[in-house]
Order: sequence, then structure tokens, then C-alpha cells
Amino acid sequence: VAAWRPLRLKSVTVPSHQITGASVELECNYELEDDVLYSVKWYRGENEFFRYVPADSHPMQVFDLPGVSVDTALSDSRKVTLRTVSLQSSGKYKCEVSADMPSFHTESRSSEMLVVDLPDEVPTISGGQAKYHVGDEVHVNCTSARSRPAASLMWYINDDQAESRFLVEYAPENDTDGLETSRLGLRFIVGPRHFPQGELRLKCTATIAAVYWQSSEESVEGQLPQTGPALESKGVYTGDSVRFLPNAWLAAVGVVVARALLPFLPRS
Repeated sequence: VAAWRPLRLKSVTVPSHQITGASVELECNYELEDDVLYSVKWYRGENEFFRYVPADSHPMQVFDLPGVSVDTALSDSRKVTLRTVSLQSSGKYKCEVSADMPSFHTESRSSEMLVVDLPDEVPTISGGQAKYHVGDEVHVNCTSARSRPAASLMWYINDDQAESRFLVEYAPENDTDGLETSRLGLRFIVGPRHFPQGELRLKCTATIAAVYWQSSEESVEGQLPQTGPALESKGVYTGDSVRFLPNAWLAAVGVVVARALLPFLPRS
């Protein structure tokens, strides 16, 4: 006699991140084997919001749960579609599959979903100057406003990621509606190496998980220090060659010659 093979819950598919206002499909992938399906139930946390019992006259039941709106036309025993998800829709979603008699075997799996509210605008750079000289201090801020969770920010100097010692960390600011604003400062002293093409480029990127990436960039003119003018020099005849000496050296030579001729000059 062949061994009885109970149902197997192979996987539960829940998007790890989703954007507010989008629809989400949750999948429960199971194989009945020798069992007969009794029910499929979906939970967010400990709260059931969907049940499918094929033996009932109305197999599908939906239970009220804040942040969870089931589209019954796009749901069945193997998938549930949520419409217009919000920040309140975030949480751990669990699918529980149960077999009918005689085994009454039950298996469940869960997966986390985070719903993200994206910023309305790209990150903004503030505090920069129109021109920098070597030795000047750069002190700028990058701000990504009103998202949930707060965006992760990073600075780049001429396409190279800024060293951590140049970063100024700020705590996210919470708005009254639960959204957050993130800010990251950049502070360093300008050196000649910061003007590879005669300009300094500063870029800030904002990311949220794998669903959002935006950047802003500013290019400012760089002024390298001017080298002093070359000392004027004149030729001094030394017999068979001419040497070029700075003016200071010429003055010293003049003093020596004057002192050598002093005894031969007429006295008044």
C-alpha cells in the first residue's frame, strides 16, 4: 500500500516592498498530493482577513482589517489581490492551508511586506557657493523631504563617494502625518585635486530600499592658486659666457664692484 502523501505548502509570495496606491498580489503555492483542500486562510499579523472554503455555498469570505482591501474579483484559493495599499498595509502576511479529513493536515508560511511612500521631489542641495578657491570650506546639505521610511542619503565628490569623515549626520525629522524628512551634510576643505577639469561637482543620491533612487548634482567653478611672476633677470658678462642671474644677485655684484673701485676714485 502506497504511503499517504499530505498536502505541501511550497511557498508564499509577498512583495518585500510596494508603493502606496498600488495593487498587490499575494500568492499561496501548495500541492494537495493525496489530500482534499479544506480551507485557505490569509492573515496580517494575527488578524485573519481572507478565507476560502471550497465546500461552502459561498466559498470566499473577507474580514475587515484597516489597510487591507481585498479585490474579490481577482482572488481565489491560490492568490489574494489587495487594492490601493497604504502605509497601514505594511506587516507580516501569512497563508495557512488546511486539508480536509481524514488527515486535517495544516501548513503555513509568512512573509513581510513594507509599503513605501515615495518623496514628491528629487533631493535638494543647499548652502553651496558659485565659486570655490583652494583652502575654502565646503559646507552643504542634502535634503529629501516627506517619505516613509526616510530616504537614505549619500554624497559624491566628482563621482567618488565622500569619505565618512566629511559627512554631517542629522536625525530624520517627523511630520505630523507620519512622513519623514532626511538630511545629510557634507563638509570639507577644498584642495587642488578637487578641480580635475576646472570645476567641482557635488552629487547627492536618495534611495529607499529597491524601489526608489534619485539624485541631484551641482557643478561649481574652481579657482586654483596663481603662481607668482617669474623674477626678471639680466645677463652678466663673465668673459666667455653669459649667465642669467636674478635682480637680487645683480645688486650684490654691484656692491662688490663698487667697493673694489673705491680706493682708485678721486677724493674731493
